[in-house]
Amino acid sequence: MDLSTLKNMDVKDLLEKLKGLKGLKGQAIFSDKKTLSKFAIIFGSIIIFLFTYHFWVSPKIFQPQKNKLAEMNMMKTETDRMTEGRADLLSQIKALEPEFNEKTSLFHTNAEFENFMMTMDDLAKKYGLSVDEIIRGDRSPVYNQNTNDQNTNTENSMPPLYYSLPVTWKISGTYLGYLKYRWEISRTKKHVHFHKETISVQENARPGEILAQGKISIVQLPD
Repeated sequence: MDLSTLKNMDVKDLLEKLKGLKGLKGQAIFSDKKTLSKFAIIFGSIIIFLFTYHFWVSPKIFQPQKNKLAEMNMMKTETDRMTEGRADLLSQIKALEPEFNEKTSLFHTNAEFENFMMTMDDLAKKYGLSVDEIIRGDRSPVYNQNTNDQNTNTENSMPPLYYSLPVTWKISGTYLGYLKYRWEISRTKKHVHFHKETISVQENARPGEILAQGKISIVQLPD
């Protein structure tokens, strides 16, 4: 018997039915008013207990647990959603890795830049050129070129896209030897940008000897 049945129960009708109940000897069980009163008190106590438990005790005991369970279920749902989103993000990153590795390979590390400077000197010797000077400049940050406002505040608040490292040189030797030297530099797998270049014949120079001056820049990713 649930609470909805008890709430809709007609007490008078119940008592009348109880009065009509008979025992094994055919006598009415609740013919005695005293017995009937005791039963009514017990039955009433049960009803009061059930109502008290349902409307007062049960909410205080079980409602916090229900709320906590609902909160845990919500957290689990959110965790599952975040886990699924993380898996999708990792999948996208993995798909972009080949392109990322290909493009970042164009940038020089510090060690590769040092090797590049040594290569320039070695190539000059290879083609019989005389290195008058090879000067490495200070690296400068390069910011988003699509941003119109390139003021100091913007540059300080935004990380650079990459760094540009300038290198200037002054080399003398044969014109053919210098062309080969320049061609070797341009064939490097790293990004090398030629900014300017002048080739001149100096007074009192040996036949076929030229003086080449130029400036290039290589790029580095931010640390």
